[in-house]
Amino acid sequence: MVDGLTPTHWSQLRALRPQSEDALAVIPIFVDRNETSLCSAMDQAGLLHLLIPIAQGPAGPPPADLNGLKVRHRRLDTGDVLDLSAPPSHEQVFTPFCNEIVDAVVRQSRNPWKAVAAIIRAWQSAWKPARQAMDKIAQIGLFGELLVLRSLMIPKLGPAAVDQWSGPDSECHDFVGDQLHIEVKTTRKSRPEHEISRLDQLCTPAGCQLLFVSVQLEESVGGNESLASQVDVIVDLLRGDAAALDLFMTKMANMGWSEEVRNSGELLRFFVRGADVYAVDDDFPRLPDDFVPPSGVVSVKYTVDLVNLPSLGMDEVGDFIKAANYGCGF
Repeated sequence: MVDGLTPTHWSQLRALRPQSEDALAVIPIFVDRNETSLCSAMDQAGLLHLLIPIAQGPAGPPPADLNGLKVRHRRLDTGDVLDLSAPPSHEQVFTPFCNEIVDAVVRQSRNPWKAVAAIIRAWQSAWKPARQAMDKIAQIGLFGELLVLRSLMIPKLGPAAVDQWSGPDSECHDFVGDQLHIEVKTTRKSRPEHEISRLDQLCTPAGCQLLFVSVQLEESVGGNESLASQVDVIVDLLRGDAAALDLFMTKMANMGWSEEVRNSGELLRFFVRGADVYAVDDDFPRLPDDFVPPSGVVSVKYTVDLVNLPSLGMDEVGDFIKAANYGCGF
């Protein structure tokens, strides 16, 4: 058993993430190969926790919250605990920070409240950088990609679908497989019109089929969908594969997602007005593959209107995905 907190703890806890809002998944922490009373934990929202059993509350006010770090006195069924929590995006800072606290409380037998206060002061600068807000364009685009991941890719491919989600990696297309690429465009317009911002964005790679997914959203404060709801569904779908779940959360962090967005005023809510899939073939509106812009033209943007283009049926789309990934051919 590895001493202290490691990324493996958080990976295992993501697989055990509870369904109930007030529940915690808990794993004990070992020091010098001995199990301690301290635990790592995760709640329904995916927040990381370090739980330290205590006999009483702090002598004065607990340390103030910092950016991404909270300190609470909680009463659980197992007794009172000092609860340190942070969002998943802060894992790389939270893990060594907690290990220093574990060492102080277990090996040095320091008072938990005093040790936490002192270590927070020493680490304070690490928690200062503010999170960049997710703007509307980023949320809208990411929502469409997650909708495809949740509704098409994972149901057909299972956890392996996360490997093919390439949007966070700035690839030419949003999903990339050996024989199938998928480009996702999301709009709040009432028509399926989408801006194409790269010359190669609708180019079909040699030996591959390219599918184009058009997602239409209505932004509304009463909307029943958001990035948070998409993340929750995908986490549930990946719960049985800790490696895939870790990869998904890493990619979400790269896209600017943080659990703090969930409770922020910047989180947008949507109704999904429609979602259609098209094969990018000779009838699809696009610039030809051999198009060369005039000398001195360094970029080209154009808009495609798909209103009169026949879309594929979902069974046909599923057949494309299966054929591309199980060697059946098109």
